[in-house]
Amino acid sequence: TALVTGASKGIGRCYALQLAELGYNVVMVSLTESDLEQTAKEVAQVNKKVWVRHLVKDMATLSAAEELYAWTEQEGIKVDVLINNAGIFSFCDILDTPAERIERIILLHDITATKMCRLYAEDMAKRGGGRILNMSSYSIWMPYPGLSLYSASKAYLKSFSVAFSKEVRDKGVYVTAICPAGIATDLYGLS
Repeated sequence: TALVTGASKGIGRCYALQLAELGYNVVMVSLTESDLEQTAKEVAQVNKKVWVRHLVKDMATLSAAEELYAWTEQEGIKVDVLINNAGIFSFCDILDTPAERIERIILLHDITATKMCRLYAEDMAKRGGGRILNMSSYSIWMPYPGLSLYSASKAYLKSFSVAFSKEVRDKGVYVTAICPAGIATDLYGLS
């Protein structure tokens, strides 16, 4: 079973589709109910041998990781692959960025992703292993004005992933961070 956050559009949607094609049951989490339901239907059509579950959840809150983990436990879902894909893009100077947006970006990219890794990796280790993929960004190597918040939050996620992968590898849990460059997705408000 694979759990994908930010699964209704863009890269998360592609992950969900490919995982179903590979034979994984898929748990999809996203913020927008209509988009999530539509994408879940598409994912379910890819492979009739797998099941698809979805949950509407705002992952940019302090308790999101614990709430999602509790939900998967309550539903009897054991996650073998975790993809921390949910993201918020911001191209804005810090002095022009509302404090609430700063908090949500750091919560989502750093705090929630870290807690998700902690919760699910512990469970994976108890069951003999698993895989975690964290979505960082190519922008970590180019901290340009306007990207200071976004690139810094993604730099944390990459650095954390590298160190955490070394902590859990001997427990059979493999952690990877990928750093894609700009991709034409809804993250940038292109639709």
